[in-house]
Amino acid sequence: MTPTSVFLIDDHHVLRQAIARMLDQESDITVVGQAGDARSGIRTMETLQPYPEIVIVDLKMPGQSGMSAIVEIMQAHPGTKIIVFTMYDNPGYVWSTMNAGARGYILKSASGSDLLRAVRSVANGGAYLQAEITMPLLKRLVQDARAADDRGTLSVREMHILEALAEGLSNKMIAKSLSITEETVKSHLKKIYEKLGAADRAHAVAIALRQQLIG
Repeated sequence: MTPTSVFLIDDHHVLRQAIARMLDQESDITVVGQAGDARSGIRTMETLQPYPEIVIVDLKMPGQSGMSAIVEIMQAHPGTKIIVFTMYDNPGYVWSTMNAGARGYILKSASGSDLLRAVRSVANGGAYLQAEITMPLLKRLVQDARAADDRGTLSVREMHILEALAEGLSNKMIAKSLSITEETVKSHLKKIYEKLGAADRAHAVAIALRQQLIG
């Protein structure tokens, strides 16, 4: 049986090395590479043949964020299985990353056996949420469901701005094209993120494409 290939992206060097050693001790898992930031990690993975089956990524790193990296990886390699490995237990982060395509979410306070369970569960086609974050996430989902009617759907103006985001336009360019101020654009963006459950511009575009709100 071919071991599951794993790539690590985390700016905490000592922790990343320790995790790599732990995973490599398992006969069914092999660490094929690691990086201290998202941008270099994405570049390195593109040189690997085959592409890693599982990517374990931190959320908060210098430069490109883990959230943005998840969106970029999933767009280029939709079959990749991503596990978020972070110190943040905010249910909003959990929701956003899972909505972007992550298959697992585990805290850095977890035990090594928890991380191994996450890797094996995701490798076998499942998902993994650490027990400590399941209840907060469920509460968040209930709150979101109750607020769904209040949020409503995207307005025509918000759709125009979302389409402009997909074209890569800056806030200044969007404001000029729609004859509105940059502050108004920022206000609309905030509402768009809330309605889509997006963390940033790239995430909003990814969600909109997945839901076929834009072409």
